[in-house]
Amino acid sequence: MSRAKINIDVFDRPADVVSDGPPTQLSTAGVVHDLGNLIQVASSALNRLARDPSVSATPALMLAIASARTALERAGGLVRHTISLARDGHAEIEHTNVAACLAEIETFIRTTWDPNIGLEVRARSDLPLAKCDRMDLQNAVLNLVFNARDAMPNGGLISIDAAAIVAGSKATRIDLRVTDNGIGMSRETIACAFDPFFTTKGEGLGGVGLPMVKRFAEQSGGSVEIESTLGSGTTVILRLPAMRSDIDATRSVNLL
Repeated sequence: MSRAKINIDVFDRPADVVSDGPPTQLSTAGVVHDLGNLIQVASSALNRLARDPSVSATPALMLAIASARTALERAGGLVRHTISLARDGHAEIEHTNVAACLAEIETFIRTTWDPNIGLEVRARSDLPLAKCDRMDLQNAVLNLVFNARDAMPNGGLISIDAAAIVAGSKATRIDLRVTDNGIGMSRETIACAFDPFFTTKGEGLGGVGLPMVKRFAEQSGGSVEIESTLGSGTTVILRLPAMRSDIDATRSVNLL
């Protein structure tokens, strides 16, 4: 197992790039900047831990460290992305390979995943590209997956399915469905689920993830919907616009 050192420089721009921005943007960038400092401290700690002979001789621990490093790299990218948005006020719409994004997520979480929770990812490699930011898509899916995990305290199965929706022979959108067989939601909870800071969790950072998923979907020109029955699990459907392309309708879902 490689013990290559990881150096995460989360600040690839001067620290004062947002000094003339609106107060809210500056405040956001300041908090994220401080988070970046903490990321670099955690990165240094992981490097020291990985150099310990008793740790490096244990493959399972090195896999966990590798997963933690990947998480820190993603966090560093999120810091840069957030500071850039605070400075520029907008991001260019990208064209994202959904199947590749989901494969990265699966690899990222499996090494530290609860063994009582199964994870299935189904996405064809020939899906059309989605019109959305790649990092934002991965963060949205991670939010949904972690919510699904929290809804299954006794274990269960989470599935992530991606399919192109076509009209005629043209792909119009991509639907991502994140499904669990956990505790489910009541109608009252579903009605409030996307409200900022609404949460059924007793503590922690609940009430932020789903509103962020909704914001991402709408900014990308898509939508998000919850289907759930109390006691029977939940499915969250994230709908994103697709780059229009000819596609074999037998490989997708037809719009009637």
